[in-house]
Amino acid sequence: MLAYHDQKGGFACCVIVEFKRAKLMQDARLSGVTVKDIARALASMIGVKAVSEFDAGITASYLRRAEELLELAIEFAQERRGDNS
Repeated sequence: MLAYHDQKGGFACCVIVEFKRAKLMQDARLSGVTVKDIARALASMIGVKAVSEFDAGITASYLRRAEELLELAIEFAQERRGDNS
């Protein structure tokens, strides 16, 4: 959090979240995150049983969800940048 004096002599605060998000994306790139890693992370958000099932290859639904999530994120990024490649 960044605190500073405003023009009226009071304090104003700004939460610096963009830096954290940029760092998160950088860490993901540097660690070599894969679609399968994201799928396993999604399963872990559900619980231990879901991770066990994912690891055993019982369900592919988390892999499909991870792929859909990344496809949507790519579309939104392209829209934000203004290109349709």
